[in-house]
Amino acid sequence: MTLPISQLANMEFQLYGGTLGANQNCPSYVNGYRASSSNPYGSYYNLYGNNPYWNNQSGGYYNNAGQYVNNYQYPQAQQIQSVPSNSQAKASVSKDIDTLADYYKDVNTYTQKWGDLGTSALMIGLMENSQVLKHPINSIRAIGVTNKIFDKANPAIQALWKKNPELMQKAYGQLHAVNRMAQPKFSVVQKWFQKPIDDATRKQLEKIMSDAIKSGDEKAILKATETLKASRGMDGYLPTLWNKITGGKNYTPLERIANKTSEIEKAVNAPKALKPGVTGLLKQGLKEGKTFALFGMLMDLPKIISAYKNGGADSALTQSLQTGAKAVADGIGWTLGRAAGTALGTKAGAAIGTAICPGVGTAVGAALGFIGGAAGSILASKVMKIFIPTDEATKLEANAQKKTPEGQAQLLSLVLQKAQAGEKVPEKVLVSAQNVANAMSA
Repeated sequence: MTLPISQLANMEFQLYGGTLGANQNCPSYVNGYRASSSNPYGSYYNLYGNNPYWNNQSGGYYNNAGQYVNNYQYPQAQQIQSVPSNSQAKASVSKDIDTLADYYKDVNTYTQKWGDLGTSALMIGLMENSQVLKHPINSIRAIGVTNKIFDKANPAIQALWKKNPELMQKAYGQLHAVNRMAQPKFSVVQKWFQKPIDDATRKQLEKIMSDAIKSGDEKAILKATETLKASRGMDGYLPTLWNKITGGKNYTPLERIANKTSEIEKAVNAPKALKPGVTGLLKQGLKEGKTFALFGMLMDLPKIISAYKNGGADSALTQSLQTGAKAVADGIGWTLGRAAGTALGTKAGAAIGTAICPGVGTAVGAALGFIGGAAGSILASKVMKIFIPTDEATKLEANAQKKTPEGQAQLLSLVLQKAQAGEKVPEKVLVSAQNVANAMSA
């Protein structure tokens, strides 16, 4: 019966305070509830041997001459040989070990799960909007100030949201960043990286955006958006210290704008700058997709080392190609998913912004973009699982563990650990684990 394996493992873990093999002298599921034969105190037989005086089953007696007669009947040889030891039994155990090795391969060949959706989206969102997440109170405060410029009650502004929601969301985001940097909450922490914007500078930057919004000119709004973007920079304690070491210089927000005039004009006059369309969405997703792919390759670096250790240069090359293929697929999946999510998020954000407030709509639209990217990456990972079901490194590790008693014990330990953790282990694997455990304890 394999159903109670996790309950038994948990109970034995608490009783003996260890994991598989920690104390083989303690009876447990792994050793068939027998003490180790190597322990001189592990069994009655090892302690007393065949001494008939200690064995209550000796059946001996003293004759009339006062001599002791041993009448003990020893077990017959065929009883000892009844333990399976033929080639058929060995083949059965070998199949069970193969099953455990296959389980090891499946568990250790990483595939993204739909449960990772939020984590993946948050990781890239954190990279792109770290200040929002690091200063949530300031970000919430900034929404109210920014909403006044993007007033949804103004018919002209509502028309702009409906005509070009992509442009309006970007404009909102840049003014929101300015207003967030002017909030006083936790300014001491903030100063390590960026100095808070003084109110006079904030009003100047806000006026640039306000005038553009009032004009109703989309190109003016785009220029204001790029201008506010150019005003941002790192000038806190740490960047200032670095500049002193390297001979750099801190600039004010307005000085940064003056230094980037040509970049602003280039961005405003770029083809399809006002409505980037599918191409623009793909470019945005590709920037993040490349980061996602690079992160995947770094995560797989230990596997390349393992493949070289267990299989040599050819195996390391195979693992490198597998890692590269998966990383590229993840990047493409993120790019396509991000583009689709952003397109959907833009429309949904505009509708929410009109119904509730621009700040909430912009936040929801951005979140849907990141979620779309994460969903695309997960889907790509599952597709690659079909083509590369097992990593080269993982396959070599499993094959090596099958060949030694220590490795077989590790395979069995993996099953017990997963059961202890409450994870669902296939019934076939549980049956094989029980068979292997029984064979190891025989």
